[in-house]
Amino acid sequence: MEKLESIEEQLSCFKLLVSRGEYYRAHEVLEKPWREMKRKGDPDQDIIKGFINAAVSLELRKKGRSNHKKVWQTYEKHSAKIANNELYSDLKCFLDRLCYNPEN
Repeated sequence: MEKLESIEEQLSCFKLLVSRGEYYRAHEVLEKPWREMKRKGDPDQDIIKGFINAAVSLELRKKGRSNHKKVWQTYEKHSAKIANNELYSDLKCFLDRLCYNPEN
């Protein structure tokens, strides 16, 4: 995979991979920027971590693992911090529209 320079490119790639059902690869796209944000103390690090958790949860559900529900709850906790930030709100809406049902 080519190196993605901006967070916007990384989020776009993440969204594309999630839409294809490539949840593990999607989580990998955001892992490095999240680590960098965490190192720098970036306040958005929790939002990115939430997106990573959403992808992990979807991958676990795809594999039939019941712990996907708990991981999705972590996404929901972090995604609550997005408010009206345009950079992240589109992706949150996309993930929420996946009609994720934690009862499944």
